[in-house]
Amino acid sequence: MGFNLGMIERTIAVLGAGMIGKRIVDDLLRTFDGNIVVLSRHPGKSRRLFPGRRRSVPLVFRAGDATRPTGLVKALKGAAAVVNAVHHEHNEAVMGACLRAGAHYVDLGGLYHYTLKQLAWRRRFERARLTAVLGMGAAPGITNVLAACGASELTRVDAVEIRIGMVDRSSYRRASPLSNSYSLQTLLEECSWPPAVFRNGKAAFLEPFSGRDPYRFPAPVGRQTPQYTIHSEVATLPRTLRARDVFFKIAFDDGFVERIQALREAGLLDPENVSAAAGILSRLPPAIAAKIEQYEIIQVIVKGRRGSERRTARWEAHVPAAGETVDKDTAAPASIVAQGLARGEITRAGVFPPESVIEPGAFFEELGRRGIRIHKNGRRVLNLSDIP
Repeated sequence: MGFNLGMIERTIAVLGAGMIGKRIVDDLLRTFDGNIVVLSRHPGKSRRLFPGRRRSVPLVFRAGDATRPTGLVKALKGAAAVVNAVHHEHNEAVMGACLRAGAHYVDLGGLYHYTLKQLAWRRRFERARLTAVLGMGAAPGITNVLAACGASELTRVDAVEIRIGMVDRSSYRRASPLSNSYSLQTLLEECSWPPAVFRNGKAAFLEPFSGRDPYRFPAPVGRQTPQYTIHSEVATLPRTLRARDVFFKIAFDDGFVERIQALREAGLLDPENVSAAAGILSRLPPAIAAKIEQYEIIQVIVKGRRGSERRTARWEAHVPAAGETVDKDTAAPASIVAQGLARGEITRAGVFPPESVIEPGAFFEELGRRGIRIHKNGRRVLNLSDIP
């Protein structure tokens, strides 16, 4: 899969105009020479997210609602590929609309349980000769492709360890207790649902916030305290790479953890309350940054054997961000893969996790154009086209 940026009259639709949806559209505006359609419940409000911008490609705003499938199918007509940037509880509904509209599909993940349900749509997409790529953000997404790179060097994969760490040296005019660049409901679910791990070839579920052990990432992130959270990589990597042990951990700062724990103790993060709690908490005043300076490391360690020899490979994506937030590593992968689908450069029909269908070298080259750097065993990989 190569990513030719030549002019091709194709259309990509982005469903959802939240913070990540907007970043995906921004990336498409910079890199895609086709038509872009933004679908949301309130297209007038979405239009105001892109004021006074000079556009070299058409940008169209339409009404689109994942809870209204008939109208959504009509809104998707003419799209070669659709990026689903709404909450994962709507993933299957949007997949169904894409099938009826004849469009390829990309989403940002399904917190394990939804992803397993979506994989069962494989035959339907095969029969329609369409492609669905599940979990194509930073994590899942970049993590899966890094894991595939590590596994390609082995004859047997024993373990895949995924850790995310970030340092934020930004200054703020106004701080916010739960400010983040992602869906607040998704974040609360990730922190309250029992995290899945794969141990000795079997899935297990742990207590939320378990596994908070000190860990040192490479500079400049340094010492963090990652914890288990529920993630889609654990649903797919044991199957695709035949790994016997897989876990996902992400580091949150202590203050954030204390606030989330307080919400849990108050019962606000019980399954029946999460959506309402997210709605209330989303009304908190957002943070206002005076200067943004962040750095994130997405780290995947793959352990196993090559023949009789034990081997370990450490693959990382380094995401420096000055003047912009690190969430570009979630938006850019979805944009890149949607463009590959729209141009006919990804041709396998069916439903796939990223590790099964994304060509690492071409994908990493595109990330590099967006300032995201790939490292292997502590050294930056310069010849990305040589990655198998």
